[in-house]
Amino acid sequence: MPANDIVTVATNAGMLALWRSSAFADVDGYEAWEKRVNDRLADAIQSGELVPIGIQSDGAWGVRLAVAPDAATEREAAYTVVTSEPYLLVADGSPLVLSGVETVGNPSVSPVSLSLPEGRYAVRTKIIAWDEEPGARDSSGKPGPNALADFLVLVGPSEGGEYFRTSDLTFDMPG
Repeated sequence: MPANDIVTVATNAGMLALWRSSAFADVDGYEAWEKRVNDRLADAIQSGELVPIGIQSDGAWGVRLAVAPDAATEREAAYTVVTSEPYLLVADGSPLVLSGVETVGNPSVSPVSLSLPEGRYAVRTKIIAWDEEPGARDSSGKPGPNALADFLVLVGPSEGGEYFRTSDLTFDMPG
């Protein structure tokens, strides 16, 4: 995926996910998905097999995936609403896939697949208030051609001692 490309990722389950394909290679239908993904979601997050982008809303979202040294642009930084705590992602050389959580195990439906060297990575997600940027909408009120993504997912090497978030809700509720 070239830098600064925004892809559309949809979910009907209120959650997007960045996941390691080898960890879910045996998911071949709904029963297997229930057993390997849904029933053990907390374990998959904690072990670094899956990073949730738990947004509690169905829909299609613009997402930009940035792998270090790629980082937030000045525009993205200016319109960032909140950044998640880091999640663990363990790469083993197999493709990493971004999709709706309901399609984990089926990499063919994802607009994003990438490979990273084996290792431990820290993943942080940012909510971007793209619609607050002047000129972000076109004349019909939809995102214009230069609109920012809804989410920026930053992937970088783990520092080794950080705390990793394990909640399927990516962002804490204000309060």
